[in-house]
Amino acid sequence: MIDSMHNFATHRPLKKRLAACLAVLAVLFMVAGPAAAASDRWLHVKVDEDNGSKVNLNLPLSLIEMALNLVPDDVTTEITDEVRVELNDAGFNVDDLRSLWVELRDGEDATFLTVEDEDTTIAVRKVGDFFIAETVGGSDTQVNVRFPAPVIDALFSGPSDSLDFAAAVRALADYSDGDMVTIRDEGTSVRIWIDSSNDS
Repeated sequence: MIDSMHNFATHRPLKKRLAACLAVLAVLFMVAGPAAAASDRWLHVKVDEDNGSKVNLNLPLSLIEMALNLVPDDVTTEITDEVRVELNDAGFNVDDLRSLWVELRDGEDATFLTVEDEDTTIAVRKVGDFFIAETVGGSDTQVNVRFPAPVIDALFSGPSDSLDFAAAVRALADYSDGDMVTIRDEGTSVRIWIDSSNDS
C-alpha cells in the first residue's frame, strides 16, 4: 500500500504539479479576487529551499472551494477513477476506506501505524479529534502532520465510492489557527497552516 501511495504521489514531478496548481489558482484569484478576499479563513503554504528558492502561497478557503466546484465533471471523474485504481491496487475501495475511517474515528486514542526506513521512523496516531503523523526520534527528515477528524468526515460525506473535496475545504474553515503540515527534508522545508490573516 505504501508503495502504491508513493507511486501515485510521484507520477509527475512535484514541482511541475505545484506549478500547474498555482497557475490555475492565480487565474481564479484574478477572476474572483474581491469576493474571495472577503473570506476570513486562509490557507498558507510556505516552501524554502537551501538554494534560496522560496514559494509563499496565501489563499482564502472560499477560493479553493470555488476552484473545486469549477472543475469540469470529466476531470473530476478522471481524478476519482485514478483514486479508485490506486485503492484497488491496495485492496480497498472508497466504501471500505469510509468504513475503516469510522472505526478509527470512534476508537480509542492509539498509534495505528509505524513506518520505518534506514534513518526515519514516522508514527501515525489518533489523539482526540486529530490524526497525527510525525517523526519519532532524531532524524534528518522531520515530519509533523495534524489533520482534524471533521475534515476527514466531510471528505467521506459524498455519495458512495466518491470523495467530496469541496466539503473537506469547507470543514477546514472551522479548523483552529495553527500548523497542519511541517516537513524538513534534504534542504527543503514545507509549512502549511490555517489562520485568519491574508499574509504569511
